[in-house]
Amino acid sequence: MKRTTVTRSMLSMAAAAALVLSTQAGPAAADPPAAGCLVDRLEQLRALQHRLDGLALDGLAGAGQYWYVDHQRCTLTIGMLRGAADPATSNFLATARLTPAPVDIVHLGAAIRPRLARGPAADPNSRPPNGFHGGSTIYSGLTGTVFICTAGFNGYRPNTTATAGHCARDASTWYDGTGTLIGTVGQYRFPDADWAVIPAAEGLPLAGDIVDGNSTTRITGFAKPRLHDRICATGASSGTRCGTVDAVDVTVNYPEGAVTGLVRSTQSGAAGDSGGPVHIGSTGVGLISGGPSEGAPTFIQPLNF
Repeated sequence: MKRTTVTRSMLSMAAAAALVLSTQAGPAAADPPAAGCLVDRLEQLRALQHRLDGLALDGLAGAGQYWYVDHQRCTLTIGMLRGAADPATSNFLATARLTPAPVDIVHLGAAIRPRLARGPAADPNSRPPNGFHGGSTIYSGLTGTVFICTAGFNGYRPNTTATAGHCARDASTWYDGTGTLIGTVGQYRFPDADWAVIPAAEGLPLAGDIVDGNSTTRITGFAKPRLHDRICATGASSGTRCGTVDAVDVTVNYPEGAVTGLVRSTQSGAAGDSGGPVHIGSTGVGLISGGPSEGAPTFIQPLNF
């Protein structure tokens, strides 16, 4: 990744197309003092983020991948796909810089995507489960190639399991790894947010825990993740990986549409992890949403639905 910090005074003679080129060259700027942001600067940054959100919701964010207010650096950080110079991207960047507050461009080598996977259907001859657990692999069908995601928390809403909204967008009925019906999606949001709840099929026992191989974590409560929290997440592809929350209130510009209010963390992940439970010890805090196809960062839907 390469960062370039740009202020309004640097742009007075630049055209939109030149703006893209200017962010791809030159040394990275030094971090500003970590003294926090004054109220008026925070308001400017939040207003700018809101304007960029509007462009993204209208499909006009170009190669912008994500953005958020960095309270420590007192900048608006924007993750851009490296090398993009199309008109939509140029216009997006020009809008980003129409503010006295600094903009920090992070150049990304890989696009940010929901962590949905496709693969073979569930095996109905596999070992019967002892109840249905958070962190379990879930499948959208029983034959052929299907969508694969991860079950989040059981019981966040009574008698339901949770997963990512983009999983529910692509399929309404889900099964566990033995071919047992989990249920049909009752409610979901994606894009804008990224969550889904699946009322449990009749007779399906929902366990209030997360299982990853021989490791079991009992979930006793729910909260929202905060900046600098140390969190762990369990995904069908990646197993359990831990990291640190390094940004909150992040907008992610997925190909299917923008999602606001996400959290960014440092742990890596892969396709198939979508919907997986994110927790701090015994407290559930979110669901895996997306990231690069392999690696870090991971974007998380907070438990606020």
